[in-house]
Amino acid sequence: MTSPSSFNTTLAQDSFDTVCQTLNDCQTRHLARRQKLIALLRQWWLRARQRASLRRQLMEMDVALIERDIGVPSGSLQEEASKPFWRD
Repeated sequence: MTSPSSFNTTLAQDSFDTVCQTLNDCQTRHLARRQKLIALLRQWWLRARQRASLRRQLMEMDVALIERDIGVPSGSLQEEASKPFWRD
C-alpha cells in the first residue's frame, strides 16, 4: 500500500507532466500560427510589389494603343480604372 505522501508526490508529478505537455502543445501551436502568419504576410508583400510594378509599366504605355490591342472602345480603360474596386 502506498503512503499518503508518496501518493501526493505521484499525483503532483503527473499534474506537472500534464501541465508541461499542455504548455508545450500551446507553444507548438503558437509557433505554427506565427509561421503561417509570416508566410501569408510575405506572400501579400510579394503580390503588392508585383502589382505596383505592373501598374508602373502600364502607366508608361500608350492607352490608345492598349485599347486597340485588346479591342475595347476608346476611353473604356480610363472609365474602368477610375471605378472603385467594389464595383463591377
